[in-house]
Amino acid sequence: MPVTLRLATAADHPAIRALDPRLIAEAALPGATSDDFLCFQRQFTDAALADTNPKSRLVVAVDDSDQIRGYMHLKPIHDDVLGVETGYLSIIAVAESASGQGIGRMLMAAAEDWAKEQGYPSLLLDVFATNETARIFYRRAGFIEDSIRLRCPR
Repeated sequence: MPVTLRLATAADHPAIRALDPRLIAEAALPGATSDDFLCFQRQFTDAALADTNPKSRLVVAVDDSDQIRGYMHLKPIHDDVLGVETGYLSIIAVAESASGQGIGRMLMAAAEDWAKEQGYPSLLLDVFATNETARIFYRRAGFIEDSIRLRCPR
């Protein structure tokens, strides 16, 4: 089934929000519940949907019936290490029913194109350490881990 990318509209927001559970499926932290992760992801998604920065992009991958199969949110951030503005892939998600169809790779290629078009020196993202599926995907896409957040549960 052919998939195309387009900018998201307000009408797409419910389908985008419906992918929140997929984004946290492999997330785990000591003391955190699935409800904690869902609340976190809802807030994160809502912030992406409300982003009005003209450099940001909310892109959906749709099939020929305009059903959302995946999406991503891109925005500029300040790279504190290099002291420059760079690209940030805040969210990338593919519907479970569309997994393995190349949609993630298509979105990632578009994210890299966006970062190049903006003149950014890099594209950054964050991922839960427990999300091994995503970490493998990102490594295959050429990302390297450059920082690790540590947590000492109390």
